[in-house]
Amino acid sequence: MPTTSTEIPAVAPRATTTTEMPATAPLSAATTCPGCGEPLDGRVLLRSHDRLMGGPGDFAVLVCDACGLASTRPRLRPEQFADYYPQTYYPDTAGSFGGLAERARLQAIVRLGPYRTLSRRTPGRMLDVGCGSGELALTFARHGWSVAGVEPSEAAAARAAAGGVEAHCGTLDDAPWQGPTFDAIVFNHSLEHVPDPLASLRQAAALLREGGMLAVAVPNFACWQRRLFGARWFQLDLPRHLQHLETRTLADLFERAGLRPVARTTASMRPALLLSLQYAAFGRVRWNGRGLRLAAWAVAPALWVLDRLGAGDCLHMFAVRGDDRSTTR
Repeated sequence: MPTTSTEIPAVAPRATTTTEMPATAPLSAATTCPGCGEPLDGRVLLRSHDRLMGGPGDFAVLVCDACGLASTRPRLRPEQFADYYPQTYYPDTAGSFGGLAERARLQAIVRLGPYRTLSRRTPGRMLDVGCGSGELALTFARHGWSVAGVEPSEAAAARAAAGGVEAHCGTLDDAPWQGPTFDAIVFNHSLEHVPDPLASLRQAAALLREGGMLAVAVPNFACWQRRLFGARWFQLDLPRHLQHLETRTLADLFERAGLRPVARTTASMRPALLLSLQYAAFGRVRWNGRGLRLAAWAVAPALWVLDRLGAGDCLHMFAVRGDDRSTTR
């Protein structure tokens, strides 16, 4: 999956096909929750279309009455991925990654920001699931970690491998590792993209050594920005985000996968508020690039205050395999 960035792909005109789902379309009674497997009753919380890439179709977010997990319907089929994941969705950040500013940003995320819970651990072997071009994994490598990655985009996986990541082009389903192999596994804005999040977490748990740590970063569906913007919240990203997680539902998935939650934090991406405002005003992103980055820094103090009043738009949660009590809430 792409590394979080302020560079937004150019949006094509919105396409329409017979996959359109009218507002009154009935939802199949056989539809089940990807978290608990219980039938979904068709209770629709939000409806929207692909505002980012302009892909075809309309989509709904349903909430499971049994476990509370929100998920997207209809869900993408493999043959549809090219429409919604063009190569521009995986930006080539090699040029900027070499710059001091970009390197400092990633170092801050790992050492001082949301990944500090993981970076304080003794370095070992790490797997980044949905590693994109490998920027985050390589930042951990600079702090002594031996890094591997899984990435479904062939181009992004190739860039990660060229940078020094042991990159596998594919998913956890066909990954080459067997049994407890890693001391840490990271899902950095990738768990919301996988079709079966519980199965993926169970696969990750099986690859963790005893006491190993799992770190997950996802858009926070309980944040104040989602409540304010609704279907025009930038981080909703339909239809690529197949499930929409918050603290309670992610902790429940951890426990179902045999993992023990140990820590959590939330924070907002600086540009996301400005992008949501553009969705609200224009229905799409019209202003991007350096100007957006500068404006995002200008609103950062206000965003920090707002996040103290209501949860930030990114949720970072950590869990361990086994009964390791070395990390506390």
